[in-house]
Amino acid sequence: MNLSRPQVRPPEPVRVEAAQVGQLMDELYREQYGSLVRMAALMTDSRQLAEEIVQDAFTELLIRQRTVESGKALAYLRKSVANRSKSALRRRRTVRNHRPAEPLPIAAAETIVLRAAGFDLLLAGIGGLPIRQRQVLVLRYYSGASIAETAAALGISQAAVTTSTYRALRALAPLKEDLR
Repeated sequence: MNLSRPQVRPPEPVRVEAAQVGQLMDELYREQYGSLVRMAALMTDSRQLAEEIVQDAFTELLIRQRTVESGKALAYLRKSVANRSKSALRRRRTVRNHRPAEPLPIAAAETIVLRAAGFDLLLAGIGGLPIRQRQVLVLRYYSGASIAETAAALGISQAAVTTSTYRALRALAPLKEDLR
């Protein structure tokens, strides 16, 4: 009785012509692309990332076509998509965990001077205005621009500058009493 293991030879690689390889890859792509994208999308929660992963897997298969047996191409693709999805999730987690803290906003020098002079209430009032009114006030009263210059800078009519100035000053009027 012979207890030694029988010699098992790997199967001989199947020789496939380049045209046949292209046709086989084309068929595999048409038949499996959608299901592989759905698989990757379920793993990564991103359709766009899933499409990239599947495209990369097919590209890798095309590059390695000589080392992958023709009957195992789908298994190779599935494994490749699963591994790439896992790597993408790992990268996403790493980025999320190591995101640098956002720097605190730095106040402009003028803001610091105005706060030091006791104009906090006025700055808060101006900060609460709609953007157009804030722009008009800054251009007109801080930069000293005329109505025409302000209109040209903002790309609006002179009437809009006048109206925005009126509304902004009216909104800030209650602060006058508090500033005294």
